[in-house]
Order: sequence, then C-alpha cells, then structure tokens
Amino acid sequence: MSEEEVILVGTLEKILYSNPESGFIIGSFLSEKSIRPITVKGVVYNTLVHETLRLKGNWENHKIYGRQFSFREFMPVTPTSEEGMVRYLSSQVFKGIGEKTATRIVKKFGLNTFNIIDSSPEMLSTIKGINKKQKKSILNAWEEQRGLRDVMSFLRGVGISHAYAQRIYAKHGLNSIALLKANPYQLTDISGIGFLTADGIARNLGFDNNSPHRSAAGLLYMLEQQMLNGHTCFPKHDLLKRTTEELLIDNKILETSLSQLLEDRLLHCVEHYDEKKVKQDLIFRMRYYRAEQRVSENIIRILNSQAYTSFESESSLIEEQEKKAGLELDQAQRDAVNAALKHKVLIVTGGPGTGKTTLVQFILGMMRPRIPAIALAAPTGRAAKRITETTGESASTIHRLLEATNLGFQRNRENPLNQELLIIDETSMIDTLLMDNFLEAVPSASRLILVGDVDQLPSVGAGTVLLDFIKSGSIPVVRLNHIFRQASGSFITLNAHKVRQGLVPDIKILSQQTDKKNQLQDFYFIEESNPEKIVEKILLMNTERIPQRFELDPMMDIQVITPMHRGVTGALQLNRKLQEKMNPDAEGFEHREQFFRVGDKIMQQQNDYDKQVFNGDLGRIVDCEPKSKELHVKFEHANVHYKSNELDQLSLAYAITVHKSQGSEYAAVIMPLTTHHYMMLQRNLLYTAITRGKQLVILIGMLAAVRKAVENEGTLNRYTGLRNQFSELERNILH
Repeated sequence: MSEEEVILVGTLEKILYSNPESGFIIGSFLSEKSIRPITVKGVVYNTLVHETLRLKGNWENHKIYGRQFSFREFMPVTPTSEEGMVRYLSSQVFKGIGEKTATRIVKKFGLNTFNIIDSSPEMLSTIKGINKKQKKSILNAWEEQRGLRDVMSFLRGVGISHAYAQRIYAKHGLNSIALLKANPYQLTDISGIGFLTADGIARNLGFDNNSPHRSAAGLLYMLEQQMLNGHTCFPKHDLLKRTTEELLIDNKILETSLSQLLEDRLLHCVEHYDEKKVKQDLIFRMRYYRAEQRVSENIIRILNSQAYTSFESESSLIEEQEKKAGLELDQAQRDAVNAALKHKVLIVTGGPGTGKTTLVQFILGMMRPRIPAIALAAPTGRAAKRITETTGESASTIHRLLEATNLGFQRNRENPLNQELLIIDETSMIDTLLMDNFLEAVPSASRLILVGDVDQLPSVGAGTVLLDFIKSGSIPVVRLNHIFRQASGSFITLNAHKVRQGLVPDIKILSQQTDKKNQLQDFYFIEESNPEKIVEKILLMNTERIPQRFELDPMMDIQVITPMHRGVTGALQLNRKLQEKMNPDAEGFEHREQFFRVGDKIMQQQNDYDKQVFNGDLGRIVDCEPKSKELHVKFEHANVHYKSNELDQLSLAYAITVHKSQGSEYAAVIMPLTTHHYMMLQRNLLYTAITRGKQLVILIGMLAAVRKAVENEGTLNRYTGLRNQFSELERNILH
C-alpha cells in the first residue's frame, strides 16, 4: 500500500450519484472513526445503502466539491460495533427488517449477534416481534452475504484480481465458483477478461493444454487476433497451424473443437478458390460473415432500386454546371459526373491532385437544386473537417450521421437516414463493420457516391472494403489519373504518384537542394542510417529548421509520423523525445508508458459518443489534477474532462503512426524510414505518409528502406469474403 493510500471502514449512508453501466458512484459515507459523513467516489458492485464497507484509496481536494475520498478497492465487511450491527440489519440487505427490530436483536445478543445468526439461527424466534417471514429474510440475506464472501475468497485464491472478482460476482453471483470450475474460459464474456487472463485462471484451477474448453476458446481467440490484423476470415489450415504452434494444443483436438464450433454456429466456413484456383476453406466469426453478407446485399439493393430523382439529359446538365462553376471537366471527370447521374451507387478513386474534391464540388453544385436532402460524411472528425474546408459544405463523421451513442447507432434499417444523396469521403478508411452499419441505414431510393484513394493503407479495422468493392465488378467505378496543373508542380504530388506506380520517388535531386528560402521545395530526403541520429535530426527539423524557414508552428503545423509504434524511431520513443524538447517542465503525471503534461499535444484513440470525441481527434492538455490523475483537454469543439479510468483513450501525439494519420492532412510531415521498419515497409504505407503533407514532406532515413517500401506491393494482403458475397449474389440472381 502506497503512503498516500489509506483504508476506511464504515457505512454507506446515501448514494448521491450512480452510473449503472460502469458501477461508479458518489456517496455519503460514515466512517467508524468519524462523526460526520464524508464524500466518497469509486466503482462498486452489488452494494446497498447502509452496508458496511472497507474502502482502500486516498484523499483528494476537488476544486468545486472540496475534500473527498477516492477509493480504488472496496469489500463488504461485517460490522463489529453494536451500532454498526443495528445499521447493517436494518439496511436494504435485510428486507423487511426495520430499525426497531434490528435494535431488539442486537440488544438481545450483543456483540455475539452475528455468531448467533451463523450458528444458532433458531434463537431468533425467542425475540419478541420477529415473525417467520422476517426470520426467513434475515437468514436468506445472511446466506447471500456469506456466499459473496466465499465467492470473493475463492476468486482471489485462484489469482483473480479484486477488480475482476467484483465483475465476475456482479455477472454470475453465487454461480461463479461452479462456473469457473466447469469452464473458466466462459469468463471472456466479461469486460476486460480476455483469453490470456482466463487461460491463467484455468491453469491455476488445474486445466491442461489440451482441455477441450481451452481448445475451443483458443481457436476463437486466435481468429480474433487475425481480425485485429485486418482479416475478416482466415484459412482453416493456417488457423489450426498457428493455434497449435502458439498455444501448444494438439491438432486433432483442435479439429474436433473447430467442427463443434461450426456445428454450434459460432464460426462459419466458406469454400474459396484463390487467384491461382487453389481451394481454401475460410473460417469466419459469424458477425463478420453476416456483416459482409449484408454489405453486398445492401449495395445491390440500392443499385437496383428506383431513385427519388432521375436525370434525363446528362450532357446539358453538365454543360450548364460547367458554365456556372467556370471550369471545363476533363474526360475522366465528365465520365464520373455522367456515372453519378446515371447510377445509384458510384465509386470515385484517385490519388492526390487528380481532382476528387473538384468533382465532389461540381456534383454538389449540379444536384443541390434538384436534391435538397444531401449529406457529406467521412470516417473521422479530421477527415470530415477537411471536406468542409475544401468544399465549403458542412460534413460530419459517419458515426454522427448515424446518430451513434454508447448504446449503438440510432439510424438503421428500421429508422433510416433521410438524405437522398450521400457522399462519403476517405472510403478506404471504412472497415467492414462500419460499412455494414452505414449501408443498413441508407434508404433504397437514395444515391450513394463513395470517394477514396484505393492505393492508401486499408482501414485500421478488419476488411478492405473499398478495394473489394472495386474488384467485385458489381459497382460502377471511375478512376481519376490526370494530375492537374496546380498539383503538377508539387514534388509531394509527383512523388506520391511515382510511389503508387512502383517507382522510387525523385529524392536524389531534392536531397541536394540548397536551403535558401527562395529555393525551398516541398519534398526533401535526408539520408541517415543511424536510428539515434535520425531521432536527433527529427528533433532539429521539428523544433528549429522547419519553424524558422517555413514559418510553421512546431506544435500544431508539423506532424511526425512513423511506421512503427515501438523501437528507437517508433511513436512511443519519439513522443518522449519530442515532449522533452518541446514541453519539458509543465505540471503533469505518469500514466502507463506515457507522461501527460499541461500543453501536450494529444490524440483521442477511440470513439466516445458521450464526450463527442472521436478516434483521431487532436487536442491540447489545458489542465491536470496529478493526485486524482484527471485531465482537461481542449479539442476544436469543446474542453473535455477525462477521469483516471478514461486515460487509455488518450495518447501523446507529437509523433503518431502512419495508420493513425489516415484521413488527416498536416502543413508539414516528417517521417523516419529505415530498414529497421522492415515489417511495415509497404508501398501503400509510404504512399499514405507522403500524401498527408500539404506544404512539406521530409523523409529521414535510408534509401534502401525507401526502395524496399516501393517494391513491396502486397505482403499485407488481407483475407476477406466480400468479393465472394458479391459473386454468390450474382449467381443467385442469374439462377
């Protein structure tokens, strides 16, 4: 126990605030050693008013509410004073027993009251006024409380932490012991308990490697790991092989478990022939199989439905809008506009500078007088902000469009969207599950235009939706390839397209450019093979060279992006170094592997609909409370408060991974690139990184790493079943 932590024993007098989902309460608590109640806050389970508790935590001073006790752990305990016994027996734990009856019981048996109830419960009948119903209530409640203590003792005895033990008891009650002894892997349905935690508990209970329960849970776990790697399914042979190797389970037992999981419809198997006509059995978790099935069905539903508004004379509409907009479309753009007028669903793909934004503006200008209900959206807040800035039209995140809450999406098939035209940007970032939820809410008569760069990195979540849409052949596609005059003078744009085409970017010339201000370019390569020196050069560029010569803000205009999370040039280490250089002395505190300080640049790591902050949002820490480990972060839309148990939602953002940069643009981008990143050296990763920079891109590292990334086109291929679903639908329609 740390010096700051103390233990209080007393009675929970009143619950002032409670969150049933998280178990968090603020309450009035009367300690055995105090006269007046104090305010306590923390997470509890199955706790009632007037129950005696042991709380472990520390004192803190809240700016508004004053002195409070914040507890990390709690445990129901049996009171030891006569006054405490009366309060306990008259609490909600013992229904039907009021304060008068409780006082008579304690007056009769004194400090032996609980021993009497435990060993000689029939003696309760000797007390005047206690009827059979009250006696039964006392004994039932007593057994339940004893059961709670027995369960908690058992759970702690097999190595389960106090916090997890409370969650297990809250869900399974007195059945907890029997459930664990029968199959501890069932605990994976409890928040925070994954396969590895359950596996450790199982070992403590004597389960061996080849237990059928372990085998089934292990297969589900290994398949979930592949979902985290971006696959929506995985080849049966590889799944069995990897599970055998990593979890040391006999292959025959795994095959038996797999057959049972398929029979129980927890998994699904699809026969698939790859591009070389080799047959594979692909194994799906049911939610991904159903999601891909619905995605294909919904696309075909929208494509084949009658539109609210039809357009008859495409050429005259286009010519009219060209005059109004004062521009002349090239042939690819004209084809795209024609396709948007003709088809219910259209995909527009192309790299930077190819006119995707101009095309969206043109279509909006042409259709808005005829279609009043239009929505623009993107997967992230930053991407949505970019659409608003470039088109002048209001855009939102897809989550906000679907009216997402922490309970789910409010817009769905039963409560569809109202818009007739939906334009979605950065479609390459949309994973399978989000696309499923989005398409479920699109009305059949609506028009859908999906805009994105298929050569960028795929979504962080599982699937390659945009690529599968294009390769399915089921959806009209227009690819924009022409680089327009205003972009053709940009080395960022030219080099991005070279990388996309499998060519090494033009970096030798640029690395020899002088640094005089009137000769500044927008793309530089600095050669360096030593990772420590790469870090030094990143710090120099970020804090001195770029701010001085390009007049950019080192904190908010310049973004370091890197292929990896760990390592010398990984995001974690670069954040430490950049923080030390740019914000070394501000007030703050440590959380896990990071130190948060007032003034730090912060990125939100997940969607939080209650706070209205979303994955990828950037902010600055404006205030912190080191004792309670709470932060106040200023985002563009609001100041947001984070409690200590919410800090995992945040990470330092001086340096971020390339994946986290998707959908965003920055005035200047600095990127380390070395052969130490060999696992991540992919063409689409380098392409995505280069296209994040608006005014300046600087690569620092090894030419060999650049070449390897350019040459490496397909080692991160993902297994998905979406194209199969489209093929299956077409076969069914033909027959």
